[in-house]
Amino acid sequence: MHIPIEVPFLSEQQAAQYLRVSVKSLQRWRFDLKGPAYAKLNGKLIRYHQADLDEWMAQQTITHEDKESL
Repeated sequence: MHIPIEVPFLSEQQAAQYLRVSVKSLQRWRFDLKGPAYAKLNGKLIRYHQADLDEWMAQQTITHEDKESL
């Protein structure tokens, strides 16, 4: 019996699709030390945890209350 496993870690391409941004944007954010948290495996493979992407997106939300305090 095969049990499907949900993998919460996304490749760079999958993360870009999930966020609806380009892979280049993710690469630029990593280089600039901003953007969502990521893991680097064996010094090469980049992986994003889906929960980290969701959390980062939530942190990017600007509300009207935020604008009033500026």
